[in-house]
Amino acid sequence: MGSADNTALAFDNSIDGTIIKGFLENRRAMFKKLTTMGFTRSAIMDRAKELGLSDQFLKKCSVGKHDVAMRSCLGCNARFLSMGVGNRLCPRCRNRR
Repeated sequence: MGSADNTALAFDNSIDGTIIKGFLENRRAMFKKLTTMGFTRSAIMDRAKELGLSDQFLKKCSVGKHDVAMRSCLGCNARFLSMGVGNRLCPRCRNRR
């Protein structure tokens, strides 16, 4: 119980922000920082997937300037990874329209 494992560590908004920024700017530095904090590489990758950091999303971000951030969906209030202030519906709510 005293060991630091991923069941004891929680992903919060700050950690999510570090993951997002790391995937967009410097993955190596992000992995180093988070593994030093006790997160495993596989847990970080799983969380990135949950946040929506797919290869397709990252490719879209590399074309043009985007204000990537976690935002609350105006349809269901769920937090999701958004490419800009005009992107305010999560993928689930966007697909319902």
